[in-house]
Amino acid sequence: MALGIVFLAGGLLLFGYNRTKEYLAGKESDTALKAVKGQIEQNYRTKEIENPTLKWNDRSYFGILTIPKLDLELPVQASWSYPKLQISPCIYSGSIQQGGLVILAHNYRNHFGQIASLTEGDVAFLMDASGEKYEYLVEEVFSMKATDVEEMINHEYDLTLFTCNYDGRARVTVRLVLQNQTERYPIVDDKK
Repeated sequence: MALGIVFLAGGLLLFGYNRTKEYLAGKESDTALKAVKGQIEQNYRTKEIENPTLKWNDRSYFGILTIPKLDLELPVQASWSYPKLQISPCIYSGSIQQGGLVILAHNYRNHFGQIASLTEGDVAFLMDASGEKYEYLVEEVFSMKATDVEEMINHEYDLTLFTCNYDGRARVTVRLVLQNQTERYPIVDDKK
């Protein structure tokens, strides 16, 4: 009985720790999103882009990922590392211009924790540092082994989103195809 109580307490502590990390990541991501949006608005107003990435809090951001079905709007960092993933999604490989863009994030509910619920035809948008907006449609959602790195990055899709499943042995993977690109999509009201 005592052993059961110890395991239960350990499970509750682990659950609390994970929820705290998720909450803090969400707050940091929201703060970064506001800063990145502000810089994109400035770039849009001035129409001057000196760098394809945005700088905030000693990190470089590519732009913003929006998934309307999941009510997600997240800043995307220009490169990845484990500490960066604690803040927001990151570019894992590829680029918009050359195709094969791969973005990863933790499976926090406020990051990529719900991407497995996306279905064929769902929409996602990427906005880069200049304010250009790219529209993508989900083509497939599946799971792949964590060791299938080559399959993750070598594919014919324009965009891939992925995250770990809860036990970390597989990757929830969403493949998307580019539908269109708008010119310098304004996120601000030009009438102001």
